[in-house]
Amino acid sequence: MEFEDTAPLAPEAPESESRRRFVAGAGAVAVAAALGAPSLAGAAPSSPLGAGRSTLRVGMLLPQGRAYPLLGAQLMAGAQAFAQQQTAGPRLHFTPVAYGSHSSQAQRAAQELLATGQVDVLAGFVDAGAQAAPWEPLLERYQVPLLVGDTGANALSPQARSPWVVHNSLAYWQAAWATGRWAAKALGPRAIVAVGPADSGFDHLPAFERGLASAGGRVQNTVFTRAADGASQLEELALLVRQTRPDFVFALDSGARADAFQQFWAGSDAARHVPLVAGGMLGETMAAAALQQPAQGPLIWATRPWQPRLSDTALASALGTRSPTPFHVLGHEMAQRLHAAALSRPRGLQLAQAMEAAVLQTPRGEVRLDTASGETVVSAYLHGLHLGQTGSAVALPSVHAGSCQGLCEILGSRIAGTYLAT
Repeated sequence: MEFEDTAPLAPEAPESESRRRFVAGAGAVAVAAALGAPSLAGAAPSSPLGAGRSTLRVGMLLPQGRAYPLLGAQLMAGAQAFAQQQTAGPRLHFTPVAYGSHSSQAQRAAQELLATGQVDVLAGFVDAGAQAAPWEPLLERYQVPLLVGDTGANALSPQARSPWVVHNSLAYWQAAWATGRWAAKALGPRAIVAVGPADSGFDHLPAFERGLASAGGRVQNTVFTRAADGASQLEELALLVRQTRPDFVFALDSGARADAFQQFWAGSDAARHVPLVAGGMLGETMAAAALQQPAQGPLIWATRPWQPRLSDTALASALGTRSPTPFHVLGHEMAQRLHAAALSRPRGLQLAQAMEAAVLQTPRGEVRLDTASGETVVSAYLHGLHLGQTGSAVALPSVHAGSCQGLCEILGSRIAGTYLAT
């Protein structure tokens, strides 16, 4: 495995935007090394997919978001952990570039990378779920496909389909839909939804609501965790829970707000009366907290994209961290998809087709891509976080394009931008 982190992308002025982005990308990778990943230094290959053991040159587009500033570094560290373990098949040579936080910035960074002629494939945490149109002409011009890795908070719209763009996600919206069906049957039909402003515009919220309704449940109230001015509304949530006594609370939040929610719920009277089901990044925050102190009182469940202790061994050891984050897992999986696709040395559109066709055995089980919808097909798990149940898990069925009762058509990227990247 080789990495490039010493040269600018193009011969521009020393303080150009491209140079700053490249240096920021190298800095993100340095953070990954600080997290326990092996060294990223290395020389660029002299030729792509050459004689002997071939090399696949990957341009990695990494976000610089405020909510999760280490997202790009962890994505890169996960990809590196997979590539370091490969002693056969194609080498993966990564050129990491931190692009900022907006889709237009990702596209400009991609264009500059492609103009160098030094990449065979683009990969990264970018927004191509609502419209593939801004990406397709660029990719077709250079005959280079794009592998998008993201959380899957939005369903893919028909406009997102392109033969040049392949999506490999954590399948958050499918997990939310399956969680809704499970909760209506296991906990009861009446739910209160608590949602953070940053999570409310994405499809994993209506996916939960429709999954709940498909099993006979209903959302009786929806509460925002923060007001428009940023003030906390968690006390209002607790009061509503005490007054109405729903069968459970379903919560979505991210970033610092997820930390605040976890701390609030741990000390709230409401937590002693009503079960909580945490989805998305809030589920990750609650699960991490339970490692230190399992919850007391009623049940707390967290939806996560893998089974407990399934990925927390070999992957954790390779990363040098106690518990991999979702971004570690996603980066690891993206590198695995790239490696599997490159085994037969395809280029251009054939490489995109090979990425889409690959069926992976990953730290979260079998992962494949639905050929009809382009969605990631994988099981998610509900983890028990309450005292005496920590480590228990319920497998949720994977959601296929034909089994979501029209959900795939109803949903479809209702908000512009990449979830968690801004």
